[in-house]
Amino acid sequence: MKWGQALLDLLFPCCCPGCGKVTGAERPWCEDCLRTFWDPRLLSRSHSRELEGCYACCRYAGALRSCIIQLKYNGRKNRGRVFPMLLARFPWWDRLASYDLAVPIPLSAARKESRGYNQCDLIFQPYMESIGKFYDPDFLVRLRDTKTQSELDREARLRNVKGAFHINRGRSVKGRRILLLDDVYTTGATMREAAQELRRAGAASVMGLAVASGAI
Repeated sequence: MKWGQALLDLLFPCCCPGCGKVTGAERPWCEDCLRTFWDPRLLSRSHSRELEGCYACCRYAGALRSCIIQLKYNGRKNRGRVFPMLLARFPWWDRLASYDLAVPIPLSAARKESRGYNQCDLIFQPYMESIGKFYDPDFLVRLRDTKTQSELDREARLRNVKGAFHINRGRSVKGRRILLLDDVYTTGATMREAAQELRRAGAASVMGLAVASGAI
């Protein structure tokens, strides 16, 4: 298996998505590009009654922002490969050890059919499973096709996602500690609304994790 991967790396070398420098499949980002956006932190305004808080790995900027946009809107599924390295570098997995169920923010059925995938699954699922978290891509359901949050102001974002999420049939959340996952945290309206539904159904605690955020 290692020889096979070595041959693939030789024939089709992995390049940094930021600058194009030859890197490697397990470490696609070069250190120079990584330094331009790497900023792990607990977002200071992310705590609410529903949400214990939200961690972010990076700033939503530069080459990382471009990769997320390409993955979400341009059909570049292969961009999902650049995220496990970032998740592996996240410094506070020990703080999240008790959150054993990993739940992504879902797309509406119409948007998922149009896009063909939920970008959160491509970003998070392989790494979450590799560290022993139970990843359930269908735990939450988005009941309607909401507008893209980035197009709205803060008040409109709150209205846009109000009542948008529901626990999928057959799932039990009571007493669970849930790690709620999203690609980008902006105002937190989407994550708080999803967390509220999880807590309403009996979750003991909900903590957020986003790959990127422009918040502090």
